[in-house]
Amino acid sequence: MVIADEAFNHGSADTGINPVAVLEWQAWEGFLLRHVLGDDAVRIETDPFQEFPSAQFDRVCDSCAAVCFHINLSLRNRLPLGIRELSDRFRARGVYVINGLVQDIRKSTLHAHLETIGLASPKAAQSGDSDEILFVKTDLNYGGELERWLPPESIAVAGLEHLISRDLGAYRYQTVTRKMVPESTWTDPTVVVEKYIANSEDSFYRVYFSGKQIIIVKAFAPRIIKKLSGDSRDTNFVTDLEQLQTGTGHPEISATLKRAVATFVEHSPVEFGCIDIVHDGRDHYYIIDLNLTPYAGTRPHDPFLTDFLRMGITDPTRRKAESFLDSPLSGLAAHVNRSAAVIMTEMGNDH
Repeated sequence: MVIADEAFNHGSADTGINPVAVLEWQAWEGFLLRHVLGDDAVRIETDPFQEFPSAQFDRVCDSCAAVCFHINLSLRNRLPLGIRELSDRFRARGVYVINGLVQDIRKSTLHAHLETIGLASPKAAQSGDSDEILFVKTDLNYGGELERWLPPESIAVAGLEHLISRDLGAYRYQTVTRKMVPESTWTDPTVVVEKYIANSEDSFYRVYFSGKQIIIVKAFAPRIIKKLSGDSRDTNFVTDLEQLQTGTGHPEISATLKRAVATFVEHSPVEFGCIDIVHDGRDHYYIIDLNLTPYAGTRPHDPFLTDFLRMGITDPTRRKAESFLDSPLSGLAAHVNRSAAVIMTEMGNDH
């Protein structure tokens, strides 16, 4: 992990902005952050299964205004890299940290976080209508594909031994009626069972956020697994946290959806990423996925959109306030904080 000195020096000379150090693993070519930061990024290929060198830490602190942890794993709190501890050390040196607090983005953890902040969770109950269609997914993001191919020693040190599904993958999620879900599936730590939520127009929402900067994409995908597919009807809505909180702008977007997005962005320990939201066509919205390292492809992107998201990292006035809520995403809360859920429900959540 050697970075040339000139890499740290280019930012202020070329753009007038101190560079952003990106501690990256398996998340660079084609990923959104590279498009967003462009020449303001200093990429540091980082092995999450090793400690971060002290000399490298000092160079980042001396040269960079911000540092982003861009580690493409669902569970990060046991990694030898020590993301949480490194984040505290960077902050003590005056460096702004992106995605240093969030440690666990498994779907089961996301469910618990949504309940904590008073939003509807897609988690399915074991009891209910026997003919209701449910969705069986891996608990790890993207089918746990990256985790599955780790060497055994890395799997062990990261605490993943019993969390990697050998049966399901990224494109092998299953829809099944409740009566057909085996008893063992409900207690299997490698999978989650969610409500299957659909609407007649096959639409869903992808929300990109960077600090207070937010882009809501209304997208269309006829397949069971909702992915951006370049449908001609896809529409971008460029907004920010304040607009969503006040309900101003973009009357085409449901007020319920605006509140849900604003609540998640404000009260989640995440500075940069994206969420996927499905809906039933009756103004009920469910966040089904959180991604800290969204992929965007290698084609050029609209510079207006990437510049807009960059401001959430490089402009202190567009960064959101740090969230110190005892969130399951931070790895600090073992159980849902019911009192926080009550508080957030009082803010106007309809679910």
